[in-house]
Amino acid sequence: MTGPIAEMHMPRRMHLNESPLAPSPAVVAAIAEAAAVANRYPEQDDPRFYEMLAAYAGVEKDRLAATSGSNEFLHLLPLVAGAPGAGMVVPEPSFPTYRKVAGFHDITIQAVPVRADGVPDVDAILGAITEHTRLVCVPSPNNPTGGLLTEAEIVRLVSGVPASIFLHFDEAYYEFGREAGGVETLPILEQRNGPWASSRSFSKAFGLAGIRLGYTIASDVDLATRIRGLRPNFCVNALAWAAGKAALSDLAHVEAGVAGVAHERRRLSDGLSELGLSPLPSAANFVSFPVPPDRPDLANAIQAAGILTTTFTLPNGTPAIRVTAGTQADTDAFLATLAASYGHR
Repeated sequence: MTGPIAEMHMPRRMHLNESPLAPSPAVVAAIAEAAAVANRYPEQDDPRFYEMLAAYAGVEKDRLAATSGSNEFLHLLPLVAGAPGAGMVVPEPSFPTYRKVAGFHDITIQAVPVRADGVPDVDAILGAITEHTRLVCVPSPNNPTGGLLTEAEIVRLVSGVPASIFLHFDEAYYEFGREAGGVETLPILEQRNGPWASSRSFSKAFGLAGIRLGYTIASDVDLATRIRGLRPNFCVNALAWAAGKAALSDLAHVEAGVAGVAHERRRLSDGLSELGLSPLPSAANFVSFPVPPDRPDLANAIQAAGILTTTFTLPNGTPAIRVTAGTQADTDAFLATLAASYGHR
């Protein structure tokens, strides 16, 4: 890494939506034990991990596919859905990997602006489907806005996407969405007449971003088998299998981390409001807000103070800042920087 960020002394990492909580001692010990035999290839699919994950997710293990982060599944998605050269409907703004993958596979993206509150617009998404559409991808909570779909909206989405089209429901922030009061999605997805998949991650709530472990819940066993068959050999490494099993054995640590991050997310949102800013409602582990027109340099001022954030553009063309909920000290430092750089208006 070069440039201003590399020159910072211990910058506050509030830009990648990582967990501020280190893995539990059980996870660290499991990683160390697995590292001792890292000269050997791992299992292609660890049966004990799938058993534990099936119990956690509430689905049959044969409908699961582990990947090197949920991001790997997005790269497989066009092949899974048979969509190269076809059309993909996604919210805008959303996870940038969708556009990257579309470029790799000659897919035409139909971007549908999110609502003013940052929630994917289900009715507009359904209205954007054409005869060329083969993929509909909807994250909830949505990154980078944090918007969460309601039960009624998910029902409308699931029933409204034609059975001939593959529906991808991105739930990388699944645990945070449930903490925020979101509905359990699988019972709704199970009602769909057509292929679907929900992708989830161990990077966020489980605090294993550096390990790279994710998983996909498929609509049926054949689809899960196809997903597993398309992955590179040994895509999940030995340390990730060990860490995943240990993390699933210590869910109290995960739940405590989610609760702590949610608390800091609310503090960030409240603090932004008190400064006269307008944070978007968020059910993820971050908060986003539009940059005031009189402070176009605000993101640079935040970075100059040693705090890393992410910038993006809202559908109306307004620049916005996304800040990850971290530790109490992170929140305090970020709000103090804003108060000094922006102040009460």
